[in-house]
Amino acid sequence: MPETALVLGGGGLTAYAWETGVLAGLAEAGVDLAGADVLAGTSAGSLLALDLAAGAAPADLHREQADGRRVPLDVDFTLGMTVKYLWAALGSRDPATVVERLGGLALAVRGVREADVFDAIRPHLPVREWPERTLRFFATDARTGRTEGFGAGSGVDLLRAMAATCALPPLFPPITIGEGRWMDGGVRSTTNADLVDDCRRVVVLAPVPKGPGASPRVTGQVAALRAGGARATVLVPDREARRAFGRNALDASRVPGAARAGLRQAADLADRVRSVWYG
Repeated sequence: MPETALVLGGGGLTAYAWETGVLAGLAEAGVDLAGADVLAGTSAGSLLALDLAAGAAPADLHREQADGRRVPLDVDFTLGMTVKYLWAALGSRDPATVVERLGGLALAVRGVREADVFDAIRPHLPVREWPERTLRFFATDARTGRTEGFGAGSGVDLLRAMAATCALPPLFPPITIGEGRWMDGGVRSTTNADLVDDCRRVVVLAPVPKGPGASPRVTGQVAALRAGGARATVLVPDREARRAFGRNALDASRVPGAARAGLRQAADLADRVRSVWYG
């Protein structure tokens, strides 16, 4: 059984930036989460997990974000796409039905090929093969609603796994893996923290603690981990950080502020994280 897991939630460019700030600030305080036995991510969180697994230091990743020198994935999620997503997400109070509706939205994407998704993702991968770390990239089958964490042992190549976890409908179509068509795991949960229930100590970074509509709250998933015997905690943006994010998670102009907000907030979080990670 893995001892430690770092779970990195999704939420766009500002989510990635805030998480780099939190990790850099915690490392400064003597709490290095980058060495976790398991690095698990959803969407933007998977991009950060891969950066860490490839050897990038949190401080360096944070400086890139705070200086506005690097955008991990530059895409244009239009207002029309937002309306379609919210229509699907808010159309039911049943989480499984919401995932089914979002799966239908993903499968209906036209004019974008899977190869186009690979071309969009490829330049942002720091490596081309799976690193020698345990990674889990969460994606959801658009047809069945099943969510899985893809890693080196899954038999899926790295680019395809990353494309799947980042395939947010209706921006991208789902990615074919085996007999499934896989989309962004954020359609099920912004963190999928409950899926690391085989780990004893878990820290969850949740830039977006809850998705729209019936999406589960990360606090409930962390409570379930604790009920199962794990030591677990969740870190979420405070009011100042949320203000730095703005309303558009893909607004690159908001990235430096989000990164600095994460670094600032880490000082207040260090003791709580230390008690879980080293306790």
